[in-house]
Amino acid sequence: MIMIDLIKKHWITTLGILFLFSSFTYFLKIAFENDWFPAELRVLSGFAIGVTLLFAGYNYYRKNSLNTCQMLAGSGMSVIYATFSYVAFSDSLTWPYNITFISVLSITALTTFLSYRYNLRALIFISIMGGLLSPIFMKAEVHHDLLLFAYVLILNVGALYVSISKRWTELRAMAFGITVLIYATYFIYFDPESWGRPFFYAASLFATYMGGIIYASYREKDLFTGWNLYLSLINAMLFIFWSIYILGSFEITFTIPLLIVGTAFMTAAIFIFYLSNKKAFPSIIYVCLGLLLFTISAANIEPMFINGLEYVVTTLLWLLVVVSTYAIGRFTKTNELVYISYAAWMMLLIYWFTVAWDVQWMKLFGLKYIPFLNAGALTWIALAAFGFYASKKEQKDNNGLSTLMAIAANIIVGGLFTVQIKNLWIAYDIEFISRSIAISISYMVYALLIFIWGAHTKAISFRIMGSVVLIVTAIKVFFWDLSGDASLSKMIFLSIIGLLTLGIARINKYWIDKETIQRPVVNNEHTGEE
Repeated sequence: MIMIDLIKKHWITTLGILFLFSSFTYFLKIAFENDWFPAELRVLSGFAIGVTLLFAGYNYYRKNSLNTCQMLAGSGMSVIYATFSYVAFSDSLTWPYNITFISVLSITALTTFLSYRYNLRALIFISIMGGLLSPIFMKAEVHHDLLLFAYVLILNVGALYVSISKRWTELRAMAFGITVLIYATYFIYFDPESWGRPFFYAASLFATYMGGIIYASYREKDLFTGWNLYLSLINAMLFIFWSIYILGSFEITFTIPLLIVGTAFMTAAIFIFYLSNKKAFPSIIYVCLGLLLFTISAANIEPMFINGLEYVVTTLLWLLVVVSTYAIGRFTKTNELVYISYAAWMMLLIYWFTVAWDVQWMKLFGLKYIPFLNAGALTWIALAAFGFYASKKEQKDNNGLSTLMAIAANIIVGGLFTVQIKNLWIAYDIEFISRSIAISISYMVYALLIFIWGAHTKAISFRIMGSVVLIVTAIKVFFWDLSGDASLSKMIFLSIIGLLTLGIARINKYWIDKETIQRPVVNNEHTGEE
């Protein structure tokens, strides 16, 4: 409401000052371009006019005429900023960049201090507005892009600090709006040859305002809603737009910037949840936005084609969406979201099983392939981990669903063993034992793990599933793996298979004995049986 009242009262005055400042700046620009005065005289006249306006404003401050004081002093600061812009971006002067940088930093610190210390709201508004508009009037050249970025960043940090400390929302909105205008103008004007710098500038602006807005919401205790939420959404949308536009101009996929924004939103959701005294609404908004961006990123990852890793990245992104949806459902006690996450996980498994066999590997620690320590294996493990965790959580309330989730997770483990053995034999061309025999051993280990899980969860379905795997593997061993001539490797193989089978038998016996002990004993006195 305060910001709306200020706009109603002073927008015409602000517009008038803006016109006068623009007129003065254009006059300086014309004078500079036509060499009406020597370069040193131009700089001196700019500083002289700025300082004169500052002292005039101070004179009115002593007379308690605050409105006139702030307008004059703010205009003086704007003229000084315009002069610094000329010094920084003019090729006729050879001032070192560090001197310009320190000078702009000092004048911004002075403006920030005066407005904060003496509660001069209009002063900093006019000063920052003039300072940000100056580069638009005083055209910088392509080789000035880093200095221009530093100049604009300093003014934005000063505006954010004062606007947050004093809760002057209009200052934050104005600085953000003009900065976006500067970026758009100079990106088109510079027409960069590579994407690195413009993307870095856009990302820096996004990160600065993202952090500033979150801190502002915390200080203003608005529960992360209202103008701050609106400005954060505009900030994110602009970054996404610029990222797509910039990277698209260089034929680069925009998946990465979407991931950056999505990650920023997910991280912000955690901070917001705790900073807002665990209010769910604002953090859920940020989580949903982050999930949306992850979903779009996952759908657009295919063009990357990096050694088959696009499948891994896509699957992990979707898994992140699944896990986040599940967590939100559990946190808000919304069973529909939990069941949606289960269904999405099942569909993700189908996708992964269709593409996992094509995922290639990259060297790690100088080794060609490390089983169970590669991108594909970690994806299998992450998928299985969610299934086992969800199965455990559902065991008390929905035993059937728990069993289904665990069976699916165990199938993933089987796929993990198969792919790791297959890739290991391909990578190192192993000959002392056949790949088929190694897979049979891995399946026996797999059956052993199923029996262990069944004993842990006390679910009869896993005894059945483990038995099926054991029987099928035994058939494979006797009718496929042992065909042909006898060899020492086959003898060792049979010994390993035998030991694993005995281990399974031991677990099964322990399982049966435990069930027998826990089974209630029938009392003959009550039944009448002898």
